[in-house]
Amino acid sequence: MIAMNIQDIQKLYGVLPQGDVLMKTMEEKSVRTVFLQGLLASATPMFFASIVKRWQKTMLFVLNDNDEAGYFYNDLKTIAMPENGQEQTAEVLFFPSSYRRAVKYGQRDAGNEILRTEVLSRLSVINEAKATASLPLCIVTEPSALAELVVAKHKLDEHTLSVSVGQTMDLTETEKTLRSYGFQQVDYVYEPGQFAVRGSILDVYSFSCEYPFRIDFFGREIDTIRTFDVENQLSKDKREAVEIVPELARQANEKVSFLTLLPPDALLVMKDFGYVRDTVQRIYDEMQSMLLKDP
Repeated sequence: MIAMNIQDIQKLYGVLPQGDVLMKTMEEKSVRTVFLQGLLASATPMFFASIVKRWQKTMLFVLNDNDEAGYFYNDLKTIAMPENGQEQTAEVLFFPSSYRRAVKYGQRDAGNEILRTEVLSRLSVINEAKATASLPLCIVTEPSALAELVVAKHKLDEHTLSVSVGQTMDLTETEKTLRSYGFQQVDYVYEPGQFAVRGSILDVYSFSCEYPFRIDFFGREIDTIRTFDVENQLSKDKREAVEIVPELARQANEKVSFLTLLPPDALLVMKDFGYVRDTVQRIYDEMQSMLLKDP
């Protein structure tokens, strides 16, 4: 018996002729839609994880509901972003609905808002050609998330503070900028939308990341940037550059479809196009009905 891990299986998928045929087919400008058959269960994320690095394109995977999207996301992330020291083949992000339950109940979820903002911020970086990572981006979502309009790109750019190691910034001016974005100054940050200043250290909890950022200044120059855990205040990951973004739900005007923020060459992968289209339309109509009923 030969012992194999997920990455070994991924390599086998990577040399399948079907992958080369698909890539060659999609390069034809006359081809707009391709139907794939025979990809069942985890074979789908395994197949796309094996070709995404060669393709170097942003991919949007649209599953039929939140549960399917969650399982697909976990599979794709496990395959493409292994934690065992193996090489990563893609950056995988989840784009959920901003609501805890169906949109008609109107209960927003702060955690989901962070995940959504992280995706929007990442797409803004890609579209501006500011990305430093060489890994392609894979986004996993479902119809209810796509039905919600998002803040327009120029509004996102206006409310995004880009920070990088070695950058020269005035800490006092940075505080003013954060306040203008709607961030609240506190003694210690514990939830998104807050910032704290202690000497030369700026802690800020952006809506673009699961963890807050700790930015250490040396004079006017940014010396280090790290994420940290609010429970124990211990550092987690070292970052070279970050995007600080406020709560985008407050930017109520100039909303657009999420699809308009994707790069022009992005690839859309859907399990059932007809079902996704009809579900997005139904949920969008429900949201518009809710807005009309509000005083």
